[in-house]
Amino acid sequence: MTLSQQLLEEQEVAYEAEEDQYTEEIERLESLPSSFADGSWSMEDMEWIVRWKSSRSIGYFERNDPEEVKDLVNDALKANSVSEKVDILTRLDGVQVRMASAILLFVNPDRFTVLDWRAWDVLYENGYLPDEMPDDPTIEDYLLYLGACWAIANEYNVSLRTLDMALWALGGDE
Repeated sequence: MTLSQQLLEEQEVAYEAEEDQYTEEIERLESLPSSFADGSWSMEDMEWIVRWKSSRSIGYFERNDPEEVKDLVNDALKANSVSEKVDILTRLDGVQVRMASAILLFVNPDRFTVLDWRAWDVLYENGYLPDEMPDDPTIEDYLLYLGACWAIANEYNVSLRTLDMALWALGGDE
């Protein structure tokens, strides 16, 4: 398969059909960026993001002290670099690099995308990434992935979120 603007836009529609939480995801993508920007986000918002990305992580995430979550998320929001943002977020229980990328998506969907094995596989198979996704991706792996996504979204004139949804749909079944 060769990526194209048409294929990516078609697969965004396929994502909508496949993703059970699509409606709430879109609502959260519209509301959470401003909540993160003005500081009105809640622990419930964070728990929703964790469940959305991987419901298996919620038990670990719930071990965090809510004040620590607030402090670390606010520190991550103030950080200048992507790597620093991810590093800070991964200090939370239940948050590894992939989960940090999901949190960042809801902070700014125009700048961040979700690190996902399905999407990574599509990029690897199409020559955009040099290796298969490691079992425990590092911050450097996310930066490589994010850079590839920025380039592809620009190349095919689609939003990062359209690209993200399309790559997930193209990645097949779990």
